[in-house]
Amino acid sequence: MSRRGLFRTGDAAIDALHYTTTRPGAVVARGMRVARARRVTCSRPDDPKPPEWTVARRLARVPHLRRYGEIVGVLVKYGFVDVVDALHLRGYLAAGRRVLSALGHPSHPEPSREVRLRLALEELGPTFVKFGQALSTRTDLFPPALVAELTRLQDDVPPLPPGTAERAIEASLGRPVADVFRTFETGPIAAASIAQVHRATLHSGEVVAVKIRRPGIESVIEADLAILQDLALLAGRYLPDASLYSLGELVSEFARTIRRELDLVREGRLIERVASGFAGDPTVRLPRIYWPLSTASVLTMEFLEGVKVSAVGTDEAPDLDPRLVARRGADAVLRQVFVHGLFHADPHPGNILVLPGSVVAFIDFGIVGRINREMRDRLAETILAIHARDADRLAQIVLDVATPLQAVDRPALARDIEEMLDVYAGRALGELSLGALFTSITDAMARHRLKLPADLMLLVKAVTTIEGVGRRLDPSLEMIEHATPFVQRLVEQRYTPSAVMFRTAAAGQELLGALRTLPADLVEITGRIRAEGMQVQFVHRNLDFFVREMDRSSNRLSFAVVIAAIVIASSIMVHAGAGPMCSAIRRSVSPASSPPPFSASAS
Repeated sequence: MSRRGLFRTGDAAIDALHYTTTRPGAVVARGMRVARARRVTCSRPDDPKPPEWTVARRLARVPHLRRYGEIVGVLVKYGFVDVVDALHLRGYLAAGRRVLSALGHPSHPEPSREVRLRLALEELGPTFVKFGQALSTRTDLFPPALVAELTRLQDDVPPLPPGTAERAIEASLGRPVADVFRTFETGPIAAASIAQVHRATLHSGEVVAVKIRRPGIESVIEADLAILQDLALLAGRYLPDASLYSLGELVSEFARTIRRELDLVREGRLIERVASGFAGDPTVRLPRIYWPLSTASVLTMEFLEGVKVSAVGTDEAPDLDPRLVARRGADAVLRQVFVHGLFHADPHPGNILVLPGSVVAFIDFGIVGRINREMRDRLAETILAIHARDADRLAQIVLDVATPLQAVDRPALARDIEEMLDVYAGRALGELSLGALFTSITDAMARHRLKLPADLMLLVKAVTTIEGVGRRLDPSLEMIEHATPFVQRLVEQRYTPSAVMFRTAAAGQELLGALRTLPADLVEITGRIRAEGMQVQFVHRNLDFFVREMDRSSNRLSFAVVIAAIVIASSIMVHAGAGPMCSAIRRSVSPASSPPPFSASAS
C-alpha cells in the first residue's frame, strides 16, 4: 500500500488508534490523521455506499496500521532524519516531530547515530531487539562502531501478569495446572522476550523447569517481520549502498531463525541431539525433556541445580575450580563445532550453569548453528594455514566459503591477510586467540565486501563468547590450543583411505549423474533453440538513478538551449530594428506621428 493510502482512512483511523494515544507512535499517527482527515474525502458524491462503509473498507486494507504508527513515533523520537529522508518519508517525519513537540514529547538527537539506533531498537520491542542482536554477529557487513553498540542490546522485558502463565499451560496441555504439577511457582526464574521459565514440581517429586511461550507473541513477531521486509524493500529502492548489505537476505535469515525459536518442541529436539553427543561424558550436562508435558508453546525439562558460570571463583561457589570449568566449557563448545556440527550459538554466562563437581551445563537452545563436514574441514584448513603463515592459501579458503558482494581484488586480499598474519608472527600457536583470529579474518573480508554464511558468523560469535567467558575464569586459557587436537583429528580423518575413497566415490557419482543427463539436456536446449530461437538478455543493475539523472540533465540542457536561443534572437532583432516591438517604437518616434513644428509663416 502506498504511503498516501496509510493516511486516507478518515475518522475511523482516529477511532481505531484512540486507545493507543499514550504512546508516542500512536500520537504521531493520530496527529497526522487529524491533520489530513480535514481535507481528505473518503467517498465520492455519487458513491451509493455510505462514507463509514468506505472508510472501514480502506482501513481493513491497511495491515499493521497501529504498529506502523509506533515505529514512526520511535524514529521521530530518536531523530533519524537521515534515514527517513532517504526512504522518502521526510514529510511524515516533519509532521510527527511537530505533533510530538506540541504534546510535550522531546526528541533526542544528542547521542551518536549508533547509540540512537540501539535505543530505538530497544524501544521497538522484542523482534527489533533480536534483529539487532542478529546484526551484531555480522562483523563482515557492518562497521565496528555499529556492531559494538548492537552487542549492548538488552532483551529486558517484564514478566507476564500473574495468572497468565498458568492459563497458557492449561490452554496448551488441556489440563489444569494442579493436575500437571504438584507445585508451581508463580514468579518466573527467567523472563525473556519470547518465553519465560518457571520452577515446578511434578507429582512424582521431580523438580522441573517449565518454559512458557508468551501468549500472542507470534502475531506481534509476524507483524514486525512484515514491516522489516517492507523497510528492507524501501532501503533497497532508495539507498544507493543498500545492496552491499543484503538487507533483504538478512531479514529473511532472521525471520527463519526467530520462527524456529518460537517452536519449543524444536528446541527440545535440539537439546536431545546435542545431549546425545555427550552421552557417557560426566563433565557435561544438558536437561532431560519431559515430552508428555511439552508442546510447541510449553517445554518441560529437568531443573538443573547449579550456579551461573559468572559466579565461579566467587564466594557464591567456593568449591568450584575456575580453571577446570574454563577448560571443560571450551572443550564442550569446540566438540560441538568440530565433532557434532551442531552447536550452542549463544553461550553467554546466563546460558551456562556449573553443577557440583565443576560439571558444565548448557541451557536455552533457542539459537543454534550448524556446520557441515565440508565447512569443518575448511575451518581446520584455516587454522593450519594460519599456523603455516600461508596467506595465499588462507585467501583461497576465504574466497571459497564467502559470497562476494562486489568484484574482489585477490592480490589485495592476500596482502591484507598477510599483514594480519604479521601481527601474530613469532608467536607460538598456543599463544594466539582463536576469537581474535576469526575477528581479524572477518574484518579483512568486510573491507573487501565478502559475505560469510550466517552459520559461520554464529560460529565466530560462539567461539569468541566462550573464549571470553573462559578467560575471565582462567586468564591463561588458550582457546586455539584446545582446538588443535580437534583440528588434527579432522585432518587425519580427511586423509584416511576410507575418507579418500568416499570422496572419490561421491565425485564419481556426481560426474556419472552429469553425464547421464547431458544428452537429454542437449536435446532440450536444441529443441528450444529451434522452436523459439536464441535470445540473449542483458540485465542492468542500479542504472535507474543514472537514467533519471541523465533525463533530468537533458531536460535542463534543452531548456538552457531554448532560453539561449530566445535571448540571442531577441538581441539580433533589437539590433536590426526588426520585429513588432521595434516597429511600434519607430512609429511612436516617427515625424508623421509627431505634432507639426512651429513655423514663422504661420504667424
